[in-house]
Amino acid sequence: MVSKAVILAAGSASRMQKNLEKYISNADELSAVKKGEKMAARFGNFPFLDYQILNLVNAGLKKVSLVLKPEDTFFTSHYDMHGILLFPEINITYSFQDDPDGTAHAVLAAGRFVEEGRFLVLNGDNNYSVESIKMLLNAPENCSSMVAFDTSGFSERVREKLQTFAVVEISDGKLSKIIEKSQDPENHQTRDMLFTVENRRVRVVDRILTSMNLWCFTPQMIDLCRNVKRHEPRKPGKPGEFELTDAVDLLMSKGGDVLVYYGCENILDLTNAGDIEIVGKSIRNTLTDKILDLEKRYKCL
Repeated sequence: MVSKAVILAAGSASRMQKNLEKYISNADELSAVKKGEKMAARFGNFPFLDYQILNLVNAGLKKVSLVLKPEDTFFTSHYDMHGILLFPEINITYSFQDDPDGTAHAVLAAGRFVEEGRFLVLNGDNNYSVESIKMLLNAPENCSSMVAFDTSGFSERVREKLQTFAVVEISDGKLSKIIEKSQDPENHQTRDMLFTVENRRVRVVDRILTSMNLWCFTPQMIDLCRNVKRHEPRKPGKPGEFELTDAVDLLMSKGGDVLVYYGCENILDLTNAGDIEIVGKSIRNTLTDKILDLEKRYKCL
């Protein structure tokens, strides 16, 4: 049974900075987000990251490591002070990227935390449902797996960002190709049988499926992240990074399988400052049970 999760939370939040003061007035919160800790943005009085840790708790995870930059003090202070009272069911620790250099580099930073056994990897600036997380927890132990999300379940705001996501191609329920930032995602629609809850199969026809970085890996992934080559620059003037998708490609090139589970839900995505308003509205409208749960937990402080 999977008991560990690695949350990637060490980004620079560069796209979050424009017009940030329009959406955040609290000085401590604003300072943290400006430094790159965008998951410090509060919704219903709680940091965005609290919602994801709550989902990990409710899915049955026992340990989580937040991959941070050494200067990211908001969450180390927050969870060192309150973590054991807020989330007594899960042990919260930290892994540090001294020089954040891509998602594969971030996973490698958590190598000591992972040690042995399968582990989840997920983005800190997204929010995934308990149901999607549980699908991966129940995946076969001898291979890696992922959730591919049907874009028809996304909000209009998230669908507008589709060309910034990774579209996936699938064959016989297994990942066959990852297309990063496809300019023609419609050309990569899926027709296949995918895994779903309790490892049942569901037929998916003519759907665009994306990776939102919700994975379950075997320990082999740490070595693959260590050996992956730096990706070519995706933007002029910026160096390439060590990308997790390249490590997954390396896994498949060595004969490893990645089972694909089907998800269809609105993934909350915190990329730009304008997302704060959209995410806040979505949380108020659809995650009231999470707000109530967090309110009860915060009363213990």
